[in-house]
Amino acid sequence: MDDALKTREINLVPSKKLGEILISMGLCTAEELTFAESRAKNKNLRIGELLLSEGKIKDHDLAKALAAQHGLSYIDLNTTAINTESAKILPEKMARTYKLLPLESKNGVITLATHNPILLVKLGNLEERLNATVVVKVATEAQIDSSLNKTYVGASSIDRIIKHLSSKHDEQKADRKPKNITQLTPTQNGGKDNFSIESLVNTFIEKAMFDRASDIHLDPTEKKVRVRIRIDGVLHELYTYPIEIHSTVVSRLKVLAQLDISEKRQPQDGSFQHSQNSVSIDIRTSTLPTVYGEKVVLRLLDKEKMKSTLSAIGMSPEMETEIITLLQRPYGIIFITGPTGSGKTTTLYSMLNLIDGTENNIITVEDPVEYKFDVINQVQVNEKAGLTFSTLLRNILRQDPDVVMVGEVRDQETADLAIRAALTGHMVLTTIHTNDSVSTPTRLIDMKVEPFLLASGLSAILAQRLVRVLCTHCKQKVQLSQNDVELLGSNTLHAGDWVFGPKGCDHCLKTGYLKRIALFELITVTDEIRRMITDDYSEIDMKKYLLETGFMTMRQDGIGKIVAGITSVDEVLKATI
Repeated sequence: MDDALKTREINLVPSKKLGEILISMGLCTAEELTFAESRAKNKNLRIGELLLSEGKIKDHDLAKALAAQHGLSYIDLNTTAINTESAKILPEKMARTYKLLPLESKNGVITLATHNPILLVKLGNLEERLNATVVVKVATEAQIDSSLNKTYVGASSIDRIIKHLSSKHDEQKADRKPKNITQLTPTQNGGKDNFSIESLVNTFIEKAMFDRASDIHLDPTEKKVRVRIRIDGVLHELYTYPIEIHSTVVSRLKVLAQLDISEKRQPQDGSFQHSQNSVSIDIRTSTLPTVYGEKVVLRLLDKEKMKSTLSAIGMSPEMETEIITLLQRPYGIIFITGPTGSGKTTTLYSMLNLIDGTENNIITVEDPVEYKFDVINQVQVNEKAGLTFSTLLRNILRQDPDVVMVGEVRDQETADLAIRAALTGHMVLTTIHTNDSVSTPTRLIDMKVEPFLLASGLSAILAQRLVRVLCTHCKQKVQLSQNDVELLGSNTLHAGDWVFGPKGCDHCLKTGYLKRIALFELITVTDEIRRMITDDYSEIDMKKYLLETGFMTMRQDGIGKIVAGITSVDEVLKATI
C-alpha cells in the first residue's frame, strides 16, 4: 500500500464503499449490511459508527476497514512505542483538534496516525503545511486519544511549566512583593492558565496515570524537590523542581485533599478525585514533615484493578477452583497474608467479586476505604472517634451479614471476633502480616487466640508476594547458571536450561518488565491440620506434613512462572528469599 498520502487525494471517492470492505473481511453479510444501512440512516450515523455502537464489529476492525478503503496501513498503537519527543512534530492544538498522532519525523518524512482519514481534508494539503512527505496510518480512535495524552504530557511540558514558575518566583523575590505564585499572570492559551501550580500538579498526575504508576513521591531536599513515580513496585525519578515553589505545590495538593494548609508540623491524610479524558481515579494523599519541608505521597487508586479475576492476578486454574469452592461455604474464615504492598487488597476484592452481592449481605471494615463499590456495604475505621476494627466488627455482626471482610487483623480482640464470626455462620475474609501461610496459625496463637477456636473456624490461608512480569516486547532467552538452580532449589530446572530474562525497550521504560502478578501458596484446612493446630505442632512439622501431601510453596509457584516465561529468576528469588 502507498501510505505516502497528500490530503487532497482523500477528496477522491474511494473505489469501494466501507460496507463492501466489511463484507470482504467477513465481518458482516450483505443482508446484515442492508439492515444496518437503514438503521444508520435513521440515526444519522455512518455505517461503521453504527456497527461499532451495536457491537457488530470491534474498533480495530473498523480501523482496518478504513485503512483498506483509503489504501493506507493499519497500526496497532498498543504494540507501538510512543516517543514523547514526537510532540515537536505537530502543535498540540492541531494534533488534538484533528486527532492526529505524530509518530516519527525522519529524513523529510513525517509519519502520522489518524482514526479517520477524511478528517485530514479539513487541513488542506498537509504536506505543504508541514513541508515534508506525510505518511498516514490508521489506528482506533481510543488508541489515538490515549496516545495523544501520552505524547503531549511529557518532560518537555513539565520543564516549561517549572521554568516559568521559577522565573516568576525570582521576579517576585526581586520585587520583594509577597504574592501567591498561583496568582501570577501566566501565558494564556484560550483563556486557560498553562503555567500555574495547578497545571504543574495536574501534569504530574497525568504523567503518572499514563505510565501506569501506583504512587507519586514528592521528596524535598535542600535545593530541589525530586518527583518520583512507582511503576510495578520500583521508583523512577522523573523530574526535579526548585524547593522555592514546593510549599505552594503542597498547598495546592492540600486544598484538593481538603487538608489544613496552615498545618505543616503534623502528618495529614486525605483524598481527592482527578479526571482526565473521561477517566476518573481516586487519589489518596499523605503528607509528612521532613527537615527540608513536607514530603507528599499520592497513591493512585485504579478501580479497574479491583475488577480483576483471580487468574488475572496470577492464580493457577486449580487454585482458583479451590478458592471458589471455599467461598461457596456458608461459614469459615480465610486469611490472606503477606507484607504491605503484596496485593492483598486486590486479592480480597477479586474474591468478593466472585460472591453475588445482590443475594448476600456483604459488609467490609477497612482502614482506609480505598475503593468504593455499589453492592458492598463499606465501613471506614476511625480510631479518633472510637471506631476501631474490633468495635465496628462487633456492631456489624448485628447487621445480619452473610460475608464480612475485615481489612486487617491487628490485635487479639479483632482476631477473636473474626474467628467467632466464622464459627457462628458467617464467611469472613481478612488479612494478617506473616511471612508465609504456615506461620499464620503461630502468629494468631501468639496473639492469644485459643488454638481450638482457631482450628474450628479456619477454612484456608492464602499467602502471596508480587513479582514483575517480563515485557513481552523485549524479553530474551537466557541460560540458567548452576548458582541460579541452587538458589531456586528446584528439582525440575538444571544448569544450562533456557528460560527468559529482562532486556528493556520503550514499552517497559527500559526496565524489561511490564505489570506485576502474584505468587501464591494456599493451605486448605483439613481435619489433620486442625489437629496439628490444636496440639500446637511446630511450623517445621506442619510444613513437612504439607509438603508430603502435595503443598505448593510460593517458591514453587514462582518456578512454574519462570518456566512459563512469565517472570525471571531474579524476581522469584527476591520475592521468596
